[in-house]
Amino acid sequence: MPFVVQSGSHQYLTDFGQKIIVNKLDAKENSTIELNVLHGFGDFKNTSTVKAKVIKQQKGPKLRVVKYKSKSNYHRQYGPRQQETILEILK
Repeated sequence: MPFVVQSGSHQYLTDFGQKIIVNKLDAKENSTIELNVLHGFGDFKNTSTVKAKVIKQQKGPKLRVVKYKSKSNYHRQYGPRQQETILEILK
């Protein structure tokens, strides 16, 4: 049954065995971390934390940002990439 976990200031709807992408966490690959469970649905056992395994640290897709000023021929374009962590929820 699905449940809601919290990582930093974000909340994610997930289930056991699922992989989720969260903002960068200071954890090494193949290590386990604990996430707070905020709410469970259905037959979910009432636990306050759930364990997750860090699969990979990666960069997300490039976001395009364009600045433009009229009448001055000013165009600027850049694209930052957000740091991400892939987690697998363990039982």
